[in-house]
Amino acid sequence: MTEDVKSYKIAGVRFSKVGKVYHFDARKLESFRTGDVVLVETSRGWQVGEIVTSVQSSDTPMEGGWKVIDRLATPKDLLQRQSWQAKEPDVISTAKKRTQELRLQGVKIIMCEYSYDGTRLTIFFGSESEDKVELKSLRGDMQRTFAPAQVEIKQIGPRDIAKFYGGMGACGLEKRCCCSFITEFSSISIRMAKEQGISLTPSEITGMCGRLRCCLIYEYENYVEARKL
Repeated sequence: MTEDVKSYKIAGVRFSKVGKVYHFDARKLESFRTGDVVLVETSRGWQVGEIVTSVQSSDTPMEGGWKVIDRLATPKDLLQRQSWQAKEPDVISTAKKRTQELRLQGVKIIMCEYSYDGTRLTIFFGSESEDKVELKSLRGDMQRTFAPAQVEIKQIGPRDIAKFYGGMGACGLEKRCCCSFITEFSSISIRMAKEQGISLTPSEITGMCGRLRCCLIYEYENYVEARKL
C-alpha cells in the first residue's frame, strides 16, 4: 500500500554544536519542538541528537525514505552518553601511541566518537598524503583493545580538522566561521577570488586549514550579478 507522504512529520537533528543537520521521520513522537533531545539510529550506531528544525508535513519523500526517530532521550540516556564520552580521551591516547609504534607516517589521529550505547566506536584521522592510507593493522589493534565495540577508522579532510580544533580565523575573528555557523562546506574555487578582485597571494586567500577560505563564496554571487550589469 502506498503511504500518504503528507503524513510525514520531519525533524532536522544535529549531533554536534555546529554540525550538519540530518532529517528524520518524527512520526513516532506525539509532539516535539526545537531543543528536544532524541534518540536515533545512524550509520555510526545509535546516537543522541538535538532537534533544531521541524517541518510538520512533507509531500516530497526522500528517495529510500527517512529513518525514524526512535524516541525522546531520557536523563538515563544522557548519562549513558556522557559515560562513554568520558572514555574517548583514553581512546585517542591509545590510538596515537599505536600509530607511532606502527610508524604510520603522515597519519594524525584527530578525535573519536562512541555511539551513545558504546556499541560503535569511530576513530577519525587526517593524512598529509593524498594517497589512500592502509590502516588494517591499526584497526585490528583498536578492535581488540576496545572490544566488544565495533571499531571504524575514518579519514576526514583539512577543513573538518580545522573545525574540530577551532581557534582564531585568518581574518582575525576570534572564532573561525567553520566553528561558528558553517554546517556544510561549499566547493570553493580560485575563480571566486578572481571575480571579486581579491589578491591571489596565498596568505590572502588561504585559511588556517591550508585550503581556500570558505568566505570567498559569501559575496561571490553578488559580484557575478553586478558584473552582468
